[in-house]
Amino acid sequence: MEKRIDELRESIHKTQFLPKYVAPYLIAGRMFHIKANGYDFGWCFLLNFHKKVDPLSETNEMIYVLDVAVHISSESAKHFASNPNVNVIRPPAKGERGVMEVCSFLLTSIHDISQIRLKLPNDLQGKEKLASLSHMHEKAMERFNGQPPIMDPIKDMKIPDEDFKKKLETLKQLEQRKASHPLRKRQNFEELCAEYQRKMDLHSEYKEAKEAFKKAKSLLQLDELGCRKRVLRRLQYCDDADVITHKGRVACEVSAADELLLTEMIFSGVFNTLTSEQCASLLSCFVFEEKANVAKLPDELSGCLKTMQSFARKIAKATNEAKMPLDEETYVESFRPHLMDVVYQWCSGASFRQILQTTEIFEGSIIRALRRLEELLREMIGAAKSIGNTELEQKFETARNQLKRDIVFAASLYL
Repeated sequence: MEKRIDELRESIHKTQFLPKYVAPYLIAGRMFHIKANGYDFGWCFLLNFHKKVDPLSETNEMIYVLDVAVHISSESAKHFASNPNVNVIRPPAKGERGVMEVCSFLLTSIHDISQIRLKLPNDLQGKEKLASLSHMHEKAMERFNGQPPIMDPIKDMKIPDEDFKKKLETLKQLEQRKASHPLRKRQNFEELCAEYQRKMDLHSEYKEAKEAFKKAKSLLQLDELGCRKRVLRRLQYCDDADVITHKGRVACEVSAADELLLTEMIFSGVFNTLTSEQCASLLSCFVFEEKANVAKLPDELSGCLKTMQSFARKIAKATNEAKMPLDEETYVESFRPHLMDVVYQWCSGASFRQILQTTEIFEGSIIRALRRLEELLREMIGAAKSIGNTELEQKFETARNQLKRDIVFAASLYL
């Protein structure tokens, strides 16, 4: 029951503090309960916030950064002065007054929102201003006995999500059941809970240790290595003595995409009959990873795609025969054809504006994929050169030149 309660609380918290619900309350002076990096910083004042692009997001997702007046320990304040990074700060120890500093936290650090919003001074620069802010904080906490009134997600924030409301109701019922559980009437209830938690912790440790042992055993027996060698021998990338063949050396030229599949296609002459535009279009399947709607492909592209998929099935079959489990359909579907028509048009001379009108794919995703494709084409040029196929090498070079142009490869998109 407690596990279910924890799961519900986590899900409710995640929904409640989505940017679309929290943004209207990001007002200077409002009190927020901040928890970050495993530390509880208690109730803090919001001073300002700003949005920026998440550098770790491939879809240019925006993140909210909150500038917060927070009490931190005197020791961490010294580190913060020389290195203003939220990772170096710690809350004051019990009984320590601490120092008020302005620190930046992500929106995900919010644990609770208070109904309380205080009017802050216009100028907050300097230690004296922060000291007055610290005094305001102390007075506010005294007034509410250390617990400012919290915003209700339904009554105050008016979150309309029906699924969210159902989860709140379920959580309420579970908490009532927990409070009225017969075990709570026992005098040694807390002791029983502690023993049960210890049992569950030991069980988790046992499962982790068992899994670690299994992985170590697999590594020691070199099972996976043996399977991979069998795959390479079946596909003739190495001989029976595990010596790399010429085919294997060509595969070593490719690292930006699936080297086995691309090498099979090179040695089978798949690219020999294609135009440079078709080559680039087909190779886009190896670099595009996002989900999107697949537009109907023209015959000259759909034929290329089917050929590539047949070689992918050959790789999957050889892998499974070598006792390395690989789901054939999942493997084939991992090569996404969603950008084939876009790349074909781009290499045929279409403008970036024109190709955007033919697809629903986000422009940033297209640019990232085209740049990855250019890197793959450079490796394919090296692979063709290693087998002495001058015609194929020139074809990949032409495709690369057709691809590498205009705004997509500009040093800055603001130029």
